Amino acid sequence: MRKSNSLNEQILKTIRNYDMLKPGDKVLVAVSGGPDSVFLLHSLNFLKSKLKLGGIFIANLDHGIRGKESREDSLFVKRLAAELGLRFVHKKVSLRGPEGRSNLSTEELAREARYKFFDEACEKTEANVIATGHTLDDQAETILMRLIKGSSLKGMVGVMPVRGGESIKVIRPIIELEKKEIAEYLDGAGIDYRIDHTNAEPIYFRNIVRAQIIPFLEKYNPRLKRVLFNLAEHLREDFEFIEEHKVKARKIIASGDKGEVVLKLKDIVVQPKVLQKELLRDCLEKTGGEVKRLSFRHWKEMESFIKYKRKGDSLDLPGAIRVTRTSDEIIFYKI
Repeated sequence: MRKSNSLNEQILKTIRNYDMLKPGDKVLVAVSGGPDSVFLLHSLNFLKSKLKLGGIFIANLDHGIRGKESREDSLFVKRLAAELGLRFVHKKVSLRGPEGRSNLSTEELAREARYKFFDEACEKTEANVIATGHTLDDQAETILMRLIKGSSLKGMVGVMPVRGGESIKVIRPIIELEKKEIAEYLDGAGIDYRIDHTNAEPIYFRNIVRAQIIPFLEKYNPRLKRVLFNLAEHLREDFEFIEEHKVKARKIIASGDKGEVVLKLKDIVVQPKVLQKELLRDCLEKTGGEVKRLSFRHWKEMESFIKYKRKGDSLDLPGAIRVTRTSDEIIFYKI
């Protein structure tokens, strides 16, 4: 087991390597009551002087999924906030109500509700950074899940260590630590935390990956989680390079008078194939299509559409989007 100082040094290194924080930042820490978020809170509170932070606040959301147990989690976090003398912001939602949409999974609904709440909490506290307790395990699980289900380069990047723009950004300071060493440290230090027992139930794909698939694969490579984490890092560097060039190429995307999105054929055909895909993805998203439902078959059809189709031909894409071809343009519009 690594000692507290060693773990805090690793977090400090992660924060500096990814340029997560700067002096004066006000950090909203997402705390569920579980070991990872509790450890993150204690660590940031310990490091706040060294990091010269402008303040630390605690955000806790009750999704209403686990009834009494999730209410008790929130009460635990509220007491922890009082012990540390930190401001506590709480909200309870119902994922079956107006907070969610029926076409999304429970995990996706929970994520939507969570980040909506974080934005509200940042307004209340004037925090400009959100810190979440994603670990190396979470990254490995995410990468493996997306590999199994099929994913683009963007998806295979997994959990970004830093995400966001100028006003509010999201950081993952413990993303280079494993859950096991975090739990070992908390147990050794006598620091209380809550356990979400649904994480052990084989009802969600992530739970099956965590409890069955990863342990099986670790028989062949005990460092599997680290390997998957490193893969995500390499892919992230490639993705950031592509994103940088996509920003420059995005000027070829134009908007029509009726909400359609237009690409000149002469502009798109000269782009490298990897940029073609990213620009087409942007066009679909801009028109209101469902990017997550794009399959490999869709990409091949779009590639053929650009190269070989004639004036008047069309192609339908997820989200009720139709793509038509004129003599010199490709037009995306809602059916």
